[in-house]
Amino acid sequence: MSEIRVENIIGETGVDAVKFTKGVNVTGVVTATTFSGAHSGSGANLTSLPAANLTGTLPAINGANLTGIVSGILKFKQVRFTGTQATTSSYANISGLSITITPTNVNTQMLCIMSLATYHSNGNSQLAARIDGAGGYESGDMWSPGSGVAGNITQFILDDHNSTSAQTYTAQFKHETGSGDINKDYNGTNNGISTLTVIEIDSSVIV
Repeated sequence: MSEIRVENIIGETGVDAVKFTKGVNVTGVVTATTFSGAHSGSGANLTSLPAANLTGTLPAINGANLTGIVSGILKFKQVRFTGTQATTSSYANISGLSITITPTNVNTQMLCIMSLATYHSNGNSQLAARIDGAGGYESGDMWSPGSGVAGNITQFILDDHNSTSAQTYTAQFKHETGSGDINKDYNGTNNGISTLTVIEIDSSVIV
């Protein structure tokens, strides 16, 4: 194999760059003041690249190894009920307000948010609601001094599920006294929306 040893190679005019039309195979380190033109290949060993000088469109990549990115929210699900449903004297599932979600890992938490548009059709009605599957907690009773009163029952529950199995959360509703309906306004007209939301949170990044 031939070997040429030189200190400097200059183009024919003395100012232009030397062209290697067939390419160059370099075994050692390549040092340059700048790079220009179209380039392809791996830049795995390039370091200290100024972020302001990076342009172009990113391809689809796997971000599993990205660090320093904090969101806290891993999954989000919401369901809505726009129909009407009358209360019963014992807890009953509200149509459509049920969510099944599989935890990302055993240490996350599920933030369950229930918002019910309610209507008290009888005087001195006392209504209650809960999120079944999140400890079965019951929200504060809602009481109306007369008939034809609309209101809202909202509940926030942070559930430590301690599992990787699918979890089901269901909104439930009942009357203690009197009666009531879901999604009716003060005129008793179907004019409301009730929702159940479940958000999986990585509690390790929440302050």
